[in-house]
Amino acid sequence: MRTTKTMLRGAVALLLFLSFHSSFASYAGGSIMGQVVDPVSKEPVSDATVVLDCQGNQKMFFTNEKGFYYASNIPAGVYTISISYMSNRTTIENFKIGNDEVREANAELNASVNIGEVVKKEYRVALIDPLQPQGVRTIEREDIKHMPIQKLSQIQESMPGTIDANGQFYVRGARAGALSYYIDGARVMGSADIPLCGLDTYRSYTGFLPPKYGDCTGGAVVMETRNFFTEH
Repeated sequence: MRTTKTMLRGAVALLLFLSFHSSFASYAGGSIMGQVVDPVSKEPVSDATVVLDCQGNQKMFFTNEKGFYYASNIPAGVYTISISYMSNRTTIENFKIGNDEVREANAELNASVNIGEVVKKEYRVALIDPLQPQGVRTIEREDIKHMPIQKLSQIQESMPGTIDANGQFYVRGARAGALSYYIDGARVMGSADIPLCGLDTYRSYTGFLPPKYGDCTGGAVVMETRNFFTEH
């Protein structure tokens, strides 16, 4: 019985010693601190990534809004410090740090990013879009300007599959009134005859009809008017 108590006391003492030793060892590392600035503007580089590498063992840190970073509890050794921001990178090699030692490692890093030459290309709607199903035609404002028309209804007259009989449009055999009009996303229950000068885009569906216009039994005309965003 006595032997058992002695062994238990010895085990507890050993655990306390090991716990104290590991606790001391975990806080016996060194510290590395520094600031990262832009070499041209001399402004601090925030959110830069700082990686400390010692024989494959890595620790990662980030700079604050003033460009400072602080790496504590670093095991003694020789480190490679890699600092990167966007596509720019700088490296400090053979940086030695000892236990309970505080050392400074400042760096200069270009914070600007060179995106190369910018190519500007104007987008134009193709006369025949291979991605659009049959029975869909879109006319832009620039094309409407050159059309020999005087009113909006004359645009629909030129659409395939549409017959005009006494001011009523019949689309692919559907009855009169089966052609629905939408202006700026809202369905128009009355007359949709708006001035041509206020029209930006005219899209006619006389064949394929998207599901969102599923309550139409004939076709649909979707119009977008000129606004602030189309003029700038």
